[in-house]
Amino acid sequence: MTVKDDDTTARGERVLTWCTGTAPDTWPTTWALAACRLFEAQTGEHYTPTSLSMLPVPTWAGNLMLVEHEPDEDLADLPSERLRGLLWSTPFQETDLRIVAFALDGPVQRQGLGSKGWRLAMEAGRSHGLSATRLEVKSENHAAIRFYERRGLRIAQELHGYYRDGLGLLMTGPLIVDVGEA
Repeated sequence: MTVKDDDTTARGERVLTWCTGTAPDTWPTTWALAACRLFEAQTGEHYTPTSLSMLPVPTWAGNLMLVEHEPDEDLADLPSERLRGLLWSTPFQETDLRIVAFALDGPVQRQGLGSKGWRLAMEAGRSHGLSATRLEVKSENHAAIRFYERRGLRIAQELHGYYRDGLGLLMTGPLIVDVGEA
């Protein structure tokens, strides 16, 4: 596990740090189950460890996990209960950074952590030579849509049947590292 962001966020005695992660198909079951719980709680999407392992998420600098830890704790030894967020992305069609999944645990939302993770993923995409961003989001997830719009993404298409329980939206835009570029 490589620390991606020296700008950790304090939370009591512990800190929150975005780190690179391995592809979900390499995760131990305990970590996969923690990711499944996070996605279910924050997005309503149901995954199993098997379905997570099939997501097109490689091991690379744009595959991020947010962990809570003691300041001097070895991040490689953390228990899965310390997972607080995921931002999984993958290069797509030679030009795009596709955000495959993005979720933060409720108690750590609205602290700038999503913006930090987004910036790190965009930096990874830019250093990989990518120039655009794309993702799918549920149409009723208004907070996420506003977050993405502030980062230059726009609704490109309605995706009927993409989600079991609602309308999906494809959002696309330029790969913008700094929100001030939007």
